[in-house]
Amino acid sequence: MNQALRATVLSTLLLAPLACGGGGTTTTAGSGASSASSSSTGTVGAGGADAGLTAEQACADSAHAQCEKHDACSNGFSNPLRYGDEPTCEARTKANCLALEVAPGTSSTPETTEACATAYATTWTCTEYLDDVLPAGCVATGGKVAMGSPCAFNTQCESTFCALGSTAVCGTCQPPPAVGAPCEVAGDCGHDLACGKAAGATTGTCAAYVAVSGACDDTHPCDARLACVGSVAATMTMGTCMTQGAVVGAACDNSRKTMANCDATLGLACIPTGPGAKGVGSCQAIGLVAGMSICGSIGNPTTMVTDCQAGGLCVKAMASDKTGTCAAPAADGAACDSVAGPPCLTPAKCVPATADGGTAGTCMLPGSVTCM
Repeated sequence: MNQALRATVLSTLLLAPLACGGGGTTTTAGSGASSASSSSTGTVGAGGADAGLTAEQACADSAHAQCEKHDACSNGFSNPLRYGDEPTCEARTKANCLALEVAPGTSSTPETTEACATAYATTWTCTEYLDDVLPAGCVATGGKVAMGSPCAFNTQCESTFCALGSTAVCGTCQPPPAVGAPCEVAGDCGHDLACGKAAGATTGTCAAYVAVSGACDDTHPCDARLACVGSVAATMTMGTCMTQGAVVGAACDNSRKTMANCDATLGLACIPTGPGAKGVGSCQAIGLVAGMSICGSIGNPTTMVTDCQAGGLCVKAMASDKTGTCAAPAADGAACDSVAGPPCLTPAKCVPATADGGTAGTCMLPGSVTCM
């Protein structure tokens, strides 16, 4: 998958509500991840259920498992990028989980949440994580909220899918999306599907991920860790899914004409070898910088790439600009702007004050308002 789309998918995964055995969110399992369920203070009964398990403990275990998965599948890049550190990731993720546990009509329980945490730690691969293919123990089961009724989490819906816009904390229960359904972001396609969009388009359709060596283009995105090489939209020429550069120094091509680019989820960017290189170069580490720092592609030709740490947003005067300035995220309940900054810290969303398509609004957490 190309670098921009993969970064969008990862961001969407981190924003999505968790499945938790019965709701929905984001190697092999990372070292230490298997400890996620071992800290439970409850006692296991004859039927295998944890008799003393509380939502507080189950959500803490779930948050730990998820945030360790973020780290394990990104070589330690994801948590510093999106949260600043793992403790912040765990605190934010736990709060989201607790809101899900008490949502009206939810099918999630401490027991299903704990089972999902165990599945995260023991069975979820990085490819599945990045493609949002959930372990069996984490797939939502039907809640009590009827089709078409307001919701905030998948676990509330009889249909198992709460259709939420990218800037909304309340949506409606709808049928789970299928291939060909319209979409704007990956979250519109539920689990297992990508939102395939033509270059420059704001909307697209849900599509199955394409495996290595498969035919691809912008509307048929490649699996995690892959990029579509050789596709030409003007002539409707399909490309081929190839493995992205995964280590510093690996050969790459930003244009994806001759070879894959670098895996941005591992904190890598393709730096051209010099003037006239036409995008061909080597994979180098993306630098993380604090608020008010310069971000983007530095130099002409590019000599390094920086991104904003701790959930910051790289704000550019024009979308075509190579560089911008990092804006730190606003606090929950504070003013925000999803384009001009400041952004919101995951899982909060910048909910517009009006329904006219504006980008300015207020940072709101899922479950912070009554949707029903």
